[in-house]
Amino acid sequence: MTNRVKAISEYVNNIFDSIENSDEKRDAYIHSYGVSECCALLAAKRGLDLELATVIGLLHDVYRYKTGITAWHSQNGAEMVRVAFKYVLKEIFTDDEQTIIKSAIYHHANKDLIHDKYDELLKDSDILQRLSFDNTYGWIYGQRLLHTLKELSLPVPNITILPKERIAAQSFNKSRFADIAESLAKKRITGEKSDTDFMKIINYYPEDSVFDGLKNAWCAAFIYHCCLEAGLDLPIRVPHIAKKVANARFNGVGGWYDWGMDNKYCHFEKDGFAPERGDIVIYNNIIPKENKEENSAWHDHIGIVLSCDNNNLIVAEGNTGNKNVSGIVERKRDKTIGCYIRIPTDYTYDGWKIDYKTGEIRVDKFEEDI
Repeated sequence: MTNRVKAISEYVNNIFDSIENSDEKRDAYIHSYGVSECCALLAAKRGLDLELATVIGLLHDVYRYKTGITAWHSQNGAEMVRVAFKYVLKEIFTDDEQTIIKSAIYHHANKDLIHDKYDELLKDSDILQRLSFDNTYGWIYGQRLLHTLKELSLPVPNITILPKERIAAQSFNKSRFADIAESLAKKRITGEKSDTDFMKIINYYPEDSVFDGLKNAWCAAFIYHCCLEAGLDLPIRVPHIAKKVANARFNGVGGWYDWGMDNKYCHFEKDGFAPERGDIVIYNNIIPKENKEENSAWHDHIGIVLSCDNNNLIVAEGNTGNKNVSGIVERKRDKTIGCYIRIPTDYTYDGWKIDYKTGEIRVDKFEEDI
């Protein structure tokens, strides 16, 4: 085991050892190390770097096992690894190697698409690892498995490949969004580890420092949680927003503003925009200067509009008044209103179409015919 593989192994072992459920812990070890071994095997066959392949396999599902969240675990996993390379696993890999690792993790759930060689290596290895335990595969999984077995000159076992199935994309429900926000705000959620609702709100963010980092600063995380509960699919950070913006996570107000501007979902009262129930409101320097860091951005707080008249808004907020508690508050429609985000009711996230390395749309379909 090389020093770099040992460092990654220690990193993932630390995550897996903290899993309380014994079955989930066992699955984490078996699957991750199994995929890593399959990656090394296929890398040898395809003339790729064995060390890099081994590391990719070990890291590919760390987000899912750390948080217990499956939705967008590949894209969120790449984001988790990005932060780990910056603060925990510093200077172990070159920038180019980091990009290869993150890209493979980011795309590994997109089994129906073709990406670059290490991306494909992980996808095929993720499926191959299941061979010892499962004999039923979805259509794309089954076709990929058959391709890989043929590549390795292995006999085809007795497996069942299910027919193609179309899965309808989940769309955003604006009314449900407002209802959820109102219900949670009324519960007076407190930003403490003893509050189970609060721990659900911050569970999406995998770093151990997340509780301290969001202390008295979880208004945006509240919005993200409500959105996901209402059917809005979004990873914790969209990496390919226009380069002119900060591109922050959705647990920060800047993340919402950047995303809203990039998608042209931001609207301003000066343009005659009339807010409605279910719109997101971003405030303009509403937090007193003495409570903010120097040179802080103007967008310093966020909430969900429940109702409004010509002069005031009724808003559901997390961390309202910087008092570390959720609530429903009345806000004046004055200079403290920065802008609104109105998410279309037919919105579906399509960031999976974007290539991690280039930021360009890439939807090359996997060849299904054997």
